[in-house]
Amino acid sequence: MSVIIFLIILSVLVVVHEAGHMWVAKSVGIRVDEFGLGFPPRIKKLFNWRGTDFILNSLPFGGYVKIFGESPSEEGEVSHPESFQSKSNSKKIMVLVAGVLANFILAWILFSIIQMIGIESQDGFIKRGFFDSVWHGFLTMGKITWLTIVALLSLLTGLFTGGADLSQIVGPVGLVGLVGTVSKAGLVYVLYFTALISVNLGIINLFPLPALDGGRVFLVLVEWVRGRKITPKVFNAMNAVSFVLLILLMILITVRDVKGLL
Repeated sequence: MSVIIFLIILSVLVVVHEAGHMWVAKSVGIRVDEFGLGFPPRIKKLFNWRGTDFILNSLPFGGYVKIFGESPSEEGEVSHPESFQSKSNSKKIMVLVAGVLANFILAWILFSIIQMIGIESQDGFIKRGFFDSVWHGFLTMGKITWLTIVALLSLLTGLFTGGADLSQIVGPVGLVGLVGTVSKAGLVYVLYFTALISVNLGIINLFPLPALDGGRVFLVLVEWVRGRKITPKVFNAMNAVSFVLLILLMILITVRDVKGLL
């Protein structure tokens, strides 16, 4: 059951993230070819909305969005008026940060719902009205975001100084265990855990690695300063290398999580 709940949480977070990219891309005139629920192989096409095929895939976690020209391989994609590459740098950055913004908005909504359901505090059980809940949800989201940034900066600093506590990092296996714990505690704790992961997902995606949104933003800024585009060959090579590094890091963390269970 913990695995199922974890996959549901992960899918919601990723689909919301990708929906943010899709909505902003469409709003600035970029063609979105496909929105995938889960990962291939494909099961069926569900429907088409404003030129975008919504696809149901076999692997039941996460999702993706195919934005035309986001990773160009042909010259025609660069000059096409509906291509990501043909838009101004400011519009590109808007599209790239939209997924992160969507994760923060989701966290805000979840923290607000928790306030409306009611929470235990030092002053007893507190249940707020709608507008009060929205405000306190926003404050909680802001506080959690700041604390997460501070913790991540401390971890990164520790990696260079030798003082990093890597035992605090968990991978998918560790997260499944945490989901099992919070699900037993009740709905409020599951919502809180989901909001925490959403904030973390948003922040981590801002890291300046080409495979992440933050890395893409960094490359757009480099192009902006240089006054010319990075060639597709160089871009794809940088993206592939950073993606492999992320996969290797995830494998190492997962192996450590599994060893911790043995």
